[in-house]
Amino acid sequence: MAKNRRLKIDSVSRRQAVKGRLIKKRNIGKFTNFFRVFFTFIWRPKLLFGVSVFLIVLVSYNNINFNEMKPIQKVKIEGEFDFLDKARLRDQAIPAVNGGFFNVKLPAIRDALINLPWVEDVSVRRQWPDSLLVRVIEKKPVVLWGEKGVVSAKGELFLPVQKLTLKLPQLSGPEGQHRTMLKELARMQAWLIETGLYIEKIDLNARRSWTLTMSTGMELRLGREQMHERLNRFVSVYKEALEIEKREIKHIDMRYTNGFAVAWKEA
Repeated sequence: MAKNRRLKIDSVSRRQAVKGRLIKKRNIGKFTNFFRVFFTFIWRPKLLFGVSVFLIVLVSYNNINFNEMKPIQKVKIEGEFDFLDKARLRDQAIPAVNGGFFNVKLPAIRDALINLPWVEDVSVRRQWPDSLLVRVIEKKPVVLWGEKGVVSAKGELFLPVQKLTLKLPQLSGPEGQHRTMLKELARMQAWLIETGLYIEKIDLNARRSWTLTMSTGMELRLGREQMHERLNRFVSVYKEALEIEKREIKHIDMRYTNGFAVAWKEA
């Protein structure tokens, strides 16, 4: 009985040993197949050529002088200009062109132009084989501000090198109020259309009191409060009584609660 038990144990041990050898052989077979497939793949001619080229480029990268490769020969300025000059824009941009076609820093060229008084926006791109195309958008002036300032259609205040001589509405007010006054100009002029009067100037003093001057020279005083209501009341009164008046009006004061005052120009 003991002998049979030993035989059974020996048989089990042999089976486990054989099984272990089979597992090892299978694992070795898997690794062998993997390396066989891997080396067969990388030794393909096209792949080997591509890897070789990549390594050559990688090694020689630091020795490449990108400034000498395709140097920039032309800087083209595009845009519709009334106040900017293409030649001056080009002269301003060229010093910022450092590098060749592939490594020139486009943001630096934009920065060289974007802060010029009449420039609203700038875009720069490469144009094969050796050029840069610079598109410039010029600011559109809509009103004058103070003595030398100009406000663009986007509400940006800027100071041109030369004083603008265009006949535009004039705004005068505390610092930082140009956008608010520009919006009020558009709103008030829309209300005045039916009177045939056009705003030439708006003054906003330190006490926030509004005074409009029309193209006829007439001055309209609206004060600090309820200026929109007072303007609407003026429109009604003007159409009913003042439009047909032969005498020239010097100013109209709408700051009264239940009325207004009219001052006439001397004959």
